[in-house]
Amino acid sequence: MIRIIIRGSAAVFRQDEDEEDEDDEEDQITDATILRSLAGLVYDKERFTDYLGGPDAENEVAAALEPGGIIQFGYVDGEDVLTAVTEYRSRRPLTDAELRLLVDYTMGQWSDGIGENWACSSPAKCGYAIMCLTPGSQVAKGYPSVQVLSE
Repeated sequence: MIRIIIRGSAAVFRQDEDEEDEDDEEDQITDATILRSLAGLVYDKERFTDYLGGPDAENEVAAALEPGGIIQFGYVDGEDVLTAVTEYRSRRPLTDAELRLLVDYTMGQWSDGIGENWACSSPAKCGYAIMCLTPGSQVAKGYPSVQVLSE
């Protein structure tokens, strides 16, 4: 079995009922005490593999993966964002192109789809809107990090 771990970041925002623009940078929470308190949150109401499939290449990747994939949040001291991790288990090694497709698919789900569903439900669960970051939203080149481990 192969583990594929995609690790990125998630910004935390105050939930202000009076403002419609919830993701204003000045509303972003960077306080370590608050971020640390959110470590360990998990969004597991949807599995990433449930929506993977379609064009031939996606079907091949979907067939290789075990059902799963959720978003787990953590905190690293000194950071102003949470870590966001989605992990997959594959029955076989993915090709470079398949791995890139899986990473792109995961980023798409983080920014829309599953990530958007979480961002909408997170205020009720923890009192803050938590949004996964994707390329183009204050992240460095080479984002996200991808780790492939053989078990």
